[in-house]
Amino acid sequence: EARITAKRIATLVCSMAVIVFYGYALGGAGGYLFGRGRPKVIALGLAGGACLTYIALALWKSYLSDVSESDGRGPEGGPPPP
Repeated sequence: EARITAKRIATLVCSMAVIVFYGYALGGAGGYLFGRGRPKVIALGLAGGACLTYIALALWKSYLSDVSESDGRGPEGGPPPP
């Protein structure tokens, strides 16, 4: 039960960090409107956001698998195997 909760909270934190990283990418790209674009910030924001998106989705999939197993269902969410 504690492991399931930890996965859910880790997914939440990763999801919020994705928004922050993509915000940095948008901020770096928006700097071009003022003549002060920052390509390193854009690259960091996109790379960090993409990596954390993958981690959040993997955690969420693992969380859903754990929840379905704790409910007595099979790994695919259907009835348990005979």
